[in-house]
Amino acid sequence: MEETQFMKVMTWLQDSSIAIWVAESETIWAYPTMLTLHTFGLAILVGSNAVIDFRLLGFSRETPIPPLKKLFGPMWVALAINATTGVLLFMSGARVKGLVIMLYVKLTFVVLALIVLLQIRRIVFDSETRPEVATLPRASWLAALSLCLWAAATLSGRMMAYWDWSFGEY
Repeated sequence: MEETQFMKVMTWLQDSSIAIWVAESETIWAYPTMLTLHTFGLAILVGSNAVIDFRLLGFSRETPIPPLKKLFGPMWVALAINATTGVLLFMSGARVKGLVIMLYVKLTFVVLALIVLLQIRRIVFDSETRPEVATLPRASWLAALSLCLWAAATLSGRMMAYWDWSFGEY
């Protein structure tokens, strides 16, 4: 059976020197560090996002909304960390991970959650309206949707290790 173009790309990724180092190096700075950084990035990104979402849903009403805009800086740094480590973790097993359905489910939820996050930033933090905008139904709806999407992204990411649904043979 001839190897598909997709699998040729996956093989090229997995056979790259950095992917081999991440996957096979016995140093703690390879796979264990990438996985740890990915987890910390997730905690910062999703945790900061949850703080904003819960505030928009009416929790901790004594906390003013405008200062929460400062959380976007750490969230963007965490997103960059997660994108970088995610690519490296993917490359370390691209021939298998490239066929795992849950990876694409996870990435879909991440993209949707980021779109919602950008909408929240635009509506709540980048508008000229007063902070009371958070009491509007749209901001609350987006906050609830954001929490659901990040939960789904996190859950589907964890399920990658347990559900062996794939598009084909490894």
